[in-house]
Amino acid sequence: MDRIGHLHAGDGDALVRLIADAYHDEPGPDLPWALLDGLRELLGHDTLVTSTCYAPEDLRCDREQGVFDAGEHWYGTDLVVDEPADWFDDWWTDPLCSYPQRTGDLTSVVTTTDFIPAADQNAARRLKFANDVQTHLILSLPAPPGLVHRVLFASREWPGFDERDRQVVALLRPHVQEIWLDAERRRAGVPELTNREWEVLALVGSGLSHAEIAARLFVAVSTVRKHLEHVRERMGVHSAAAAASIALPHAPTARGRSLR
Repeated sequence: MDRIGHLHAGDGDALVRLIADAYHDEPGPDLPWALLDGLRELLGHDTLVTSTCYAPEDLRCDREQGVFDAGEHWYGTDLVVDEPADWFDDWWTDPLCSYPQRTGDLTSVVTTTDFIPAADQNAARRLKFANDVQTHLILSLPAPPGLVHRVLFASREWPGFDERDRQVVALLRPHVQEIWLDAERRRAGVPELTNREWEVLALVGSGLSHAEIAARLFVAVSTVRKHLEHVRERMGVHSAAAAASIALPHAPTARGRSLR
């Protein structure tokens, strides 16, 4: 099979299609289902894919969205685990599970065999993962302090994931964060705004007047007013300050805007 580095021929096109499909799909409960379905297809139909968010210090699992066997979709909130103190104790002591939080490294894509030699399958079996899972691969996402947000890939095979799989997920990692931010914006009812409208709202949020915003952007005050009028109408609010307070927590980054 032709390869570019560790990638298979056609992986680049598949990644572009997956990103586009995710932006055009409904936002889903955490991530668009098209994203999780596409990730499962890219890494193999036997891969279990979940987007999870939990608070290990509070012994709490907030939510989990997953694609499991036969492409079954599942979503749950306020999840209950047996003996949460023991579960999270194991989570902190497991070298893979807690690696991003222990090290602060949310960029690297890590997998079970980074911590257990690929030749030592018995060591993985002793971990007693649920559903006969033998290996995991973790894509970490930024989250508020105290929360863990990640996309977790699980395989019943050993060693499960190879360097091609890691490279595919690593290339997608920044896009997955932007797709999640976009989904949050849509769930909050914030309309899709132009780059300039986001820029004007950000300056409103920083406390600048219309005249100060116009001077900063080298445009007329009437242009600033027009942008804000358009935003207020689309959001159904009566003030620029209200629009800024609702929309700015969901503002896309420059990278996210460039994909649209």
